[in-house]
Amino acid sequence: MRYFKYMVLLSILSLSSCQSFNALVKEPGISFNSVDITGISLSGVDMVAHVDVDNPNAFSIPLPKVDWQLFINTASFIQGSLKKDQTIKGGGKVTLDLPLSVTYDGLYRSFKSLIETKEAAYDIALGITFPIPVLESKVYHLNFSGVLPLPQLPKLSLGSMRISKIDFSGLELAWDINVANPNGFSIPFPKINWDYNINDVPVVKSSFAGTGEIAAGAAAVVPIIVSVAYTDVFRAVCSLVNEKEARSNLSLDTGFPIPVPALDGDAVTNGLKSVLDIPGTLPILQKPEVSFRGIINKSIGATMEFVLNWEVDNRNNFGFDIGEFNYNFMVNNNNWARGRMNNPPRIAANGKTVIPLTVSVSALSVVAELVNIISRGTPVAYNCTGNMSLSGDFPGLEKLDLPLNLQGSTKIQ
Repeated sequence: MRYFKYMVLLSILSLSSCQSFNALVKEPGISFNSVDITGISLSGVDMVAHVDVDNPNAFSIPLPKVDWQLFINTASFIQGSLKKDQTIKGGGKVTLDLPLSVTYDGLYRSFKSLIETKEAAYDIALGITFPIPVLESKVYHLNFSGVLPLPQLPKLSLGSMRISKIDFSGLELAWDINVANPNGFSIPFPKINWDYNINDVPVVKSSFAGTGEIAAGAAAVVPIIVSVAYTDVFRAVCSLVNEKEARSNLSLDTGFPIPVPALDGDAVTNGLKSVLDIPGTLPILQKPEVSFRGIINKSIGATMEFVLNWEVDNRNNFGFDIGEFNYNFMVNNNNWARGRMNNPPRIAANGKTVIPLTVSVSALSVVAELVNIISRGTPVAYNCTGNMSLSGDFPGLEKLDLPLNLQGSTKIQ
């Protein structure tokens, strides 16, 4: 029924001459209004092309059929048609909305040259026809050009780095990695793979999978924690056992947080990744060696005084402060000294430090035995147990315990 008046009018007009018919039917006005991006993600882009159609006639005309074709970098990509059974009132104007969807998967599979580029030029070509006499054989052509944004890999950069903990067994390294989203849309938090190499030998590897999203144009900080055991380092690079440091490198990579099939696999150079290498130096903390360096007789009498000499060999590039030095020293199964050393000296870097301890022995039986040992010059068996606590200024170094368990024989000088 809605086309009845329109068909009657056309029937009457068809009886007129072509010249009078042409004078009665005016050509519609057609123009591109705009193209809007209505959605964008790692899957693709949704666009809507808006086409304005003016009806200058006093009667209604049907909406035109729109054939469209999308070109990417001047090459044809996708095409389609739009046809609606509606009319434009006389003297009226409508805007046709032409939806277009571009999947990045299809785009990259068709145009490999676009991989790792930021944008692609597109052109929308329209062919518009009106199903009414006189105009039905005429095609109105419109073109609109623009730029299509392409997804960009998350970008990695170094924030801060530090040694969060170190002791004689190993250390814990911490890096703050900035992960930036250069896209104009939010992306799921990407998975970051990393491996830590010592002298080009892989020692530790793992990954970090964040949650949530990174907003368009924003950045997030990812804490990467690497725990390195010296036993693993020495097992991988045995030549480092006596070294104070080693060359290291933290290598990270991240790709698209969700698969873009054309960019994920052997089809395209094994996928795309954003890579960050952070070279550095791995400090190797050497455990100080404690040894007993003999007993020196200081005085002989009812009470005998002796100096017990310990030697601490520190092969590190920094010194230590001794917080506590608890000991239990026995000679020939007799307890000579037990307690805590007051005001122990600082242990120097890269050298040996002698720690003297003066003790007094007053038991008559022990004194008699010692006088006999000293006069004969015979060795004595000793045993020392205890603990030495160390602290220093090295980053991440906290209180360290150095247990003592020394035994052997020596002469009293």
